[in-house]
Amino acid sequence: MTVAKVLNNSLVLSSTADHDEVIVMGKGIGFNSKVGDTLDAAQIEKIFIVQGSQTRRDYLRVIENSPEYLLPLVQDLIERASVQLNSRLSEQLFFTLVDHISFAVERFAKGIAIQNRLLFEVKRFYPREFAVAQQAVRQLNQQLNIDLPEEEAGNIAFHLVNGQTDVQNMETTLLSVKMLKDIFNIIKYHFRVEINRDSLNYQRFLTHLQFFIQRMVEGRQIANKDDFIFAQVRAEYPDHYRASQLIGEYVHNLLQVTLTNDELLYLIIHLVRIVTPDEDHLGAE
Repeated sequence: MTVAKVLNNSLVLSSTADHDEVIVMGKGIGFNSKVGDTLDAAQIEKIFIVQGSQTRRDYLRVIENSPEYLLPLVQDLIERASVQLNSRLSEQLFFTLVDHISFAVERFAKGIAIQNRLLFEVKRFYPREFAVAQQAVRQLNQQLNIDLPEEEAGNIAFHLVNGQTDVQNMETTLLSVKMLKDIFNIIKYHFRVEINRDSLNYQRFLTHLQFFIQRMVEGRQIANKDDFIFAQVRAEYPDHYRASQLIGEYVHNLLQVTLTNDELLYLIIHLVRIVTPDEDHLGAE
């Protein structure tokens, strides 16, 4: 690969043998480099594929407007997060996090604090991502000698959630958090119970709901058409069936999606387990 444009000491614009435009990262890779120079493979640490002119403009804007010292810090953050979450994180996450953290550091320097109104929900529904983000904020504070607040851990956690899928965007992530909050409120007020968030059944149901919401947003549903089992469960647990219907009505009003009987069935199974956790009624998927 050859240098098409030097972006800074750590990043250069280049292209692959297939003529795909890429941004190449490496310590000192842009230092003393000129257009047309061949890149030293030993210096290459990360290659970001640029897809489309708008993506190119967005990536270059982030790089041009962010301090260079943030780039290796954010890349280290993402590498640790990928290991700790055991998840492949999207390439775009690097640029969105550089942009976000750069703005957060700038706000801190100006004494501007922005409240994260969904901080409690992020802690509750995405505890793994929040824990990773907390660690990231502590390290940023230590390395940059600043004092970013806990709200920033919530914001970074949003980006980590968002970065674990190629199709999800920040708007969808925010919608998912809102839906989780609303669905648990429906359950709470319907059954008039406080759900034990430390229980394994709660963790199973939370995971089910996270994928459930993703399916609803993407227009995909479970549809095995096993109406016999659904009819049996509905008859045995009418109150839990009614709660699943309330969730279905909520989803329909919000997304104009009508739940299949199989989606309702899985909701009922989990509802039985979290509302009556001491009774081993039904197995979970």
